[in-house]
Amino acid sequence: MYLMRILGTFLCFLPILSVLIERQQPLFLQMLLGVNAFIWPTVAFLRARRAPMPREAEQQNLLVDAAVGGFWIAMMACNPLPSITIATILMTDRLSAGGVALMRKAAGVMLAGFAVSWALTGMPFNGYVSQRTMLATLPLISLYVLALSLLTDSIAVKLRLKSQELERIAMLDPLLDIANRRLLEQRISWELVRLKQHCGHSLLMFIDLDNFKEVNDRFGHKVGDVMLKTISQILQMATRPTDTPARLGGDEFVILLPDTSLEEGKAIAQRIMDATSVVTERPDHQQSLTLSIGIADALPDMFEVADWLQAADSALYEAKRRGKNQIFAH
Repeated sequence: MYLMRILGTFLCFLPILSVLIERQQPLFLQMLLGVNAFIWPTVAFLRARRAPMPREAEQQNLLVDAAVGGFWIAMMACNPLPSITIATILMTDRLSAGGVALMRKAAGVMLAGFAVSWALTGMPFNGYVSQRTMLATLPLISLYVLALSLLTDSIAVKLRLKSQELERIAMLDPLLDIANRRLLEQRISWELVRLKQHCGHSLLMFIDLDNFKEVNDRFGHKVGDVMLKTISQILQMATRPTDTPARLGGDEFVILLPDTSLEEGKAIAQRIMDATSVVTERPDHQQSLTLSIGIADALPDMFEVADWLQAADSALYEAKRRGKNQIFAH
């Protein structure tokens, strides 16, 4: 806002000064115009920066700009070209900065500032636009509109990047920084569609920490969180860029393995088991950290995400039934 206000007040200074000189307005008005053009932007900047709520202070500054704009339109005796240009730019600026609500407020204070000032000066009207005033207005029309467009584009790019970042965060587990259930189910759905179109083998691996509830109850949730983070790091290291390791909830993890045979899936599961078995960050060094893993291939009759997840969960249940610390695939 600071740079745009400096540019705007300077570009408005030129046509307003031209009209004031043509109308032979007193010197103090020209000096007041100089204060508005060259001192007010810094005052507004410092006021907003030092305010407890800078956004609200800046919106007040924008309303002051609008009221002052109405005053200068009156002082120009409504000279058409600079008056319409300044009023349009003021409203466009407020619309960009604060939406329709701010634009309406700005229009109200601008009209009030104009009406009071115009009435006090006898409601003069000068419909003639000299060549000098026209040339002085052209930079305001061209340069400021171009600068505003560049600023709007810059803000749009930043908002788009921020939106993408927020969407990415919404798809990740906040504790483990891996895919959450929402992203996992989305990718499983895409993979089922792809498999219907192109024959192949893809696997879903369901992983559960053995006796995790006992660890949480005995050592507390902070220790449990450390274990979950450790397993998450192992899953990310053991999988490929095309795979999707995710936290389904609690101590349950799922890995989507596209274009993977059952033998390849078992090898990946074994790597995960081996890496987990040598983890030293255990709450009780007498107790080993183990996993149970169930693996399910995508079958031709699977059309829903829940069907594939249920098949992998069933495989996991069978691994636990066989004594935990097991890999079971079907």
